[in-house]
Amino acid sequence: MNQNQYVIPIRLVNQTKIYYLCNMAKALIVNVTESTKELKSIQRQKPSYYSRIQMLLLIKEGKFITKDSLAEALKVSTQSVHIWRTKYNAGGIALLLEDKRGGKPAKITGQVHQQLSDRLNSSKEGFISFIEIQQWLKENFGIEMKYQAINKFVKRKFGGKPKVARKSQINKDDSAETLLKKTIRGAKTY
Repeated sequence: MNQNQYVIPIRLVNQTKIYYLCNMAKALIVNVTESTKELKSIQRQKPSYYSRIQMLLLIKEGKFITKDSLAEALKVSTQSVHIWRTKYNAGGIALLLEDKRGGKPAKITGQVHQQLSDRLNSSKEGFISFIEIQQWLKENFGIEMKYQAINKFVKRKFGGKPKVARKSQINKDDSAETLLKKTIRGAKTY
């Protein structure tokens, strides 16, 4: 019997059976090297990692140590707490805050984004609809995107719609406007 096995004798009606519980899990000990002040600073800088940093703060303060108590305090799953603690032990705060989520690379690059922004903000060359944006992207950049994807992208990145209400006519002649205002002011009313 090695040191990871425990003997539990159980008596059943004049018989004794011995069960071996093998490979009991050891408690995962986490030594937080950062100070409380540093952790709170990181927590303010990276609000999306609030729970992860909060876990380290709770461990540092000694309030919660077990995986279950930490998960309950943070309102996350025990699996998340286990993954976070293992990452922290393996690579410190840098590995804990590393986020390698999957996903497709963006079809709209920085240059395309800038040109789309210029065109959307232009008063004379704006888009009338999302379909027009879809066609413009396909013709000028060879980017084929679904209508819904373009709709979400434009609303998320530019916070608006392609059609924009304007205060006055785009193609008006400013000199004609001033002439009209002069004649109206000089006109007599009856």
